[in-house]
Amino acid sequence: MRVIVINDHGYINGGAAQVAITSLNALAEAGVDVTFIYGVGPVDPTINLDLVNVITFDLYDLRGNPSRINAAFSGIWNSCAAVRFKQVLTGFDPENTIIHIHSFVSSLSASVIRVAIDQGFKIVYTCHDYFSVCPNGGLYNFKKSKHCKLKPMSFSCIICNCDSRCYVYKIWRIARQAVQTKFGHLQNGVKSFITVSNYSESLIRALLPLTTRYFRIGNPIDADKVCPTDVGGCDAFTFIGRLSLEKGAVLFALAARLAGVKSVFVGCGDQEKNIRLVNDTAEFLGWQDRVGVNNAIQTSRAIVFPSLLHEGQPLVVMEAAALGVPVIASDECAAKDAIIDGETGMLFRARDTHDLVEKLKLLNNDPALAKKLGLRAYELYWQTPNTLHSHVREVMNCYSKVLKD
Repeated sequence: MRVIVINDHGYINGGAAQVAITSLNALAEAGVDVTFIYGVGPVDPTINLDLVNVITFDLYDLRGNPSRINAAFSGIWNSCAAVRFKQVLTGFDPENTIIHIHSFVSSLSASVIRVAIDQGFKIVYTCHDYFSVCPNGGLYNFKKSKHCKLKPMSFSCIICNCDSRCYVYKIWRIARQAVQTKFGHLQNGVKSFITVSNYSESLIRALLPLTTRYFRIGNPIDADKVCPTDVGGCDAFTFIGRLSLEKGAVLFALAARLAGVKSVFVGCGDQEKNIRLVNDTAEFLGWQDRVGVNNAIQTSRAIVFPSLLHEGQPLVVMEAAALGVPVIASDECAAKDAIIDGETGMLFRARDTHDLVEKLKLLNNDPALAKKLGLRAYELYWQTPNTLHSHVREVMNCYSKVLKD
């Protein structure tokens, strides 16, 4: 079996890249002939170049492109990526090769999907987000800070100014989505999709063709089994992720101040200034590596995941469970799939600051309850852990079934 793994970036800059890159070595070690193709470097140093064939297309991503005009056109359809990919595919046989796509909208574009389809290759696409069905990738109205109920690419969608930037950018996204669907054949040409949670699949399934085949494969969690954290001895409530409005960072900062609890932020983003304005006692640790993130989790009473987005499968929720730390999360995002409310963590009403305040106060004033929730989350996680080994086994099973069809 041969697999070509495709991702916009060759280094870990988010959840999709983390899953794509961390699985490369394990796939190769399991006997798969692995080629990794990415658009923007550098290549991640953890990739074993003796096991994995790495090919870079030396592209710019949308934000890094020095030419805004070139970024606008190549972001919709990158002809250079298509030419390079067609050349690469001459060395592969469609009968024993799977194309596994993790991300393509930042640099590669849907041109690589069309090339693979035209050459007769079977494709598996992992839905880390909602770009397969939604122009802005989130099924979310950034202007109103709420989930979008409009049918993607309908007239109502096209005229709606939902973009995080401006309506002109929304029109560009509409153009990209139209090209991606009509010429890239993402929705009709790709027959197999990997979904990462019940929550996200329910949204995607309603918008893709009925003939689409789904494989449910959770993201792997990089965690060693250690003793559960003594959360009762910790007093910090910690946010881990991008410091943005849609991630709920400001909402948490305000709720933490009102609840009178210690708040810690791991990550960076454009809302740091606003967070400081609403909560002048907030602590900022910036971006952290895996060791730093684990340390932040293990020094917390609870992790707070207040995202206003749907999300796909938030890794931090399971990372916290693996370390015995409970999570307080919004009840309108994919994090709810990994939390049993009142047993392994707590759910609060989405966008409801006062309800979040009550949950923060409850765990802050009752360390025994926090410990109980954390221990139960720890027990359930380690009964069926989302290890890299189990993830790769399921992915290979997916590849085998797709190749046989």
